[in-house]
Amino acid sequence: MYDAPDCAGKVPGLLFYPSLVAYESAWWLVLGILSSIGLGTGLHSGIMFLWPFCMSVIVQTEACGSTAFSATYNHPCSLTCEAKDDGSVTFFNTLLLLWPSVIVWGSGTAMGELPPYFITRAAKRAGARATDYEAELAEAAEGTDLISKLKVWTIDFTERHGFMGILLLASWPNAAFDMCGMACGWLEMPFWTFFGATLLGKGFFKVTLQATVCIVVFGRSLWDAMLAMLPAMPLPALACDKAGVKEGACTLPAFLTAGRGKAMHKFTLQSRMLPTQLLDGAAYLDEASLTDKYCAVQSVCGDKNYRGGYTDAPKYAEMQEVASRVMAALDTNGDGTLVADEIGMAAGTSDGKLSLASIDPGTGGLLSVGNLWNLLIAGLVGFFIYSIVEQVALVTQQAYDSAEIEELEAKLTSEQDRTRPPASAKAKAKRE
Repeated sequence: MYDAPDCAGKVPGLLFYPSLVAYESAWWLVLGILSSIGLGTGLHSGIMFLWPFCMSVIVQTEACGSTAFSATYNHPCSLTCEAKDDGSVTFFNTLLLLWPSVIVWGSGTAMGELPPYFITRAAKRAGARATDYEAELAEAAEGTDLISKLKVWTIDFTERHGFMGILLLASWPNAAFDMCGMACGWLEMPFWTFFGATLLGKGFFKVTLQATVCIVVFGRSLWDAMLAMLPAMPLPALACDKAGVKEGACTLPAFLTAGRGKAMHKFTLQSRMLPTQLLDGAAYLDEASLTDKYCAVQSVCGDKNYRGGYTDAPKYAEMQEVASRVMAALDTNGDGTLVADEIGMAAGTSDGKLSLASIDPGTGGLLSVGNLWNLLIAGLVGFFIYSIVEQVALVTQQAYDSAEIEELEAKLTSEQDRTRPPASAKAKAKRE
């Protein structure tokens, strides 16, 4: 019933696609929530998962000359292209491939904005002070930096424009949007007004804008068309050196092209794949073939010559060093090769996939970049859960305290009324 296709024509089970849709939706939704639920911080799930996947989809459409393939992250045959050059590669068709993933992820980011709203609204209704909101507001009012000014402007804009204000604030990458959620909770704005505008802005408009930028930047034809419209304006040599412009004149198109190459290299290293996809039909990988895998990422080592070396010798040596670290970490039997079982140990437990970036343990043993990054991710997730539980507990305790104070005040008033002499007795005492 749940049998998956084998990418060679096998018909999947009856319940494979319903279960895939449910798991895929939950996958992107949870990653979206983790991206924005940190009350000012968040897990960078977009950079780690979503946008590298989107780049892979865009690159695959151009490699295949077709959009007739599965762009589902958790599909076992994801990005496997059969049709070739069928004329379906257009901007809108590529956007259609990306929309399901980016919209569900964007909807998750909208849901991640709910804790500030609920916490501040509950504090207001309980008659308590919204300490987080007041502290943020006071700090922003005193600050002179751009983010502080943006926070103050965000609150003012939200109060004046309501639904449309929230929609506009949510429709672009806004680092101060937490303040919008707090302000809406403090003003006791109706839930569906706040969440509806946030969901529409973050779950559709913002991610569509980001996906459009990805298609333009990572799609070769659109990128070339954009460069053709730019003037060959000269830039300072220092800027080009930092961007990695290696040859030719230091111009704006050259600067942008070098920056695009760096971004694509980083995103491609983060692109996740199944262990079998890394093997690509081979029985094993040795250090030389693994080095070739790293050098093949955006042709970072240059062209390969007939001797097996590459034109960019320093970059090739750097990739050899990375491959050597990976072999040392994953080659459990010490035979100098990596087989499917050994590579599978590096796969993530949630999606069963890995990336060329994730299998590199870094250069520090237990304190390697990879291990420290994993600890950071685990710590962030734990902090998010702890902060939510703590805030809910504080609000609940404030509500109980307020109710207890009201009850004590009512009892005190009742006792005073009982012990107070009647008005007639007071008048009589006054006459005497």
